[in-house]
Amino acid sequence: MIRPGRDDAWRESPGLSLAWRLERVREYLSRLPLTRVRGIVFGSVGRRAFGIGSDTDLLVISDELPEAVRARIDLLGDARDGLGEIDPVGWTEAEWRRRLAAGDPFARLLADEGIEVGEAAPDGLP
Repeated sequence: MIRPGRDDAWRESPGLSLAWRLERVREYLSRLPLTRVRGIVFGSVGRRAFGIGSDTDLLVISDELPEAVRARIDLLGDARDGLGEIDPVGWTEAEWRRRLAAGDPFARLLADEGIEVGEAAPDGLP
């Protein structure tokens, strides 16, 4: 006998847990080949208004990010292996501070609504 699935079984998905999403971000940050890095989760997850299909928008802040845009995109993308729901953007600390000081609306939104994920070091380094 085949039992029909519950229509609301999706509600039990770990992807709907903010704690699960933030743990995935911490895992992603730890994969980056950077010794000093922090993240700010923004978008629907930052607003705590996400659903099962939502991605996790993440600003990665590190002075160790490559200067070249393509190299930066590649570095951030390569660390996503298996963590496809994370959608990273990367800025240096100077870029972050400059945008905040200039009143950049996107930076203000991140500062106001984002969830800071703190500083992480790869492989448990301090």
